Amino acid sequence: MSEQNEIIEGNSLDVYRRALTLMEQGRPIDAAQIAAPLEQRDDVPESVLELLARAYFNSAQLGGAERVLRRLIDQSPANGWAHRTLARTLARRRADSESARYHRMADGFGVA
Repeated sequence: MSEQNEIIEGNSLDVYRRALTLMEQGRPIDAAQIAAPLEQRDDVPESVLELLARAYFNSAQLGGAERVLRRLIDQSPANGWAHRTLARTLARRRADSESARYHRMADGFGVA
C-alpha cells in the first residue's frame, strides 16, 4: 500500500495535526503535501479544508487554493472566511471581476 493510501485510510486526525504543526512552524508547502491526500475523501471536515486552503494560499499554490476554497464554499456556503480567501486568491490570479463578487459575499458575512 502506498503512503498516500495509508494517509487516506489512516487516522485523518493525526494527519490534520501534523499539517497544523507544519503551518505553525511556517512550512505551508510541507503542510499542503501532508494534508493533500485528505482532499480525496468524500467527507472532508470544514476544518481540514480550511487548513489545506490556507496551506495552498500561503505557499502561493493558487490553483490548489482556489479548488479547495470552491469546495469549501459548496460544502459550507456561509463560511465568510472561505469567501474572503477565495476573493484574495482570485485577485492574485488576476480574476478581478470574479474576485469582487466574493469580496462582496464576504462583506455580507461581516468578514474583515
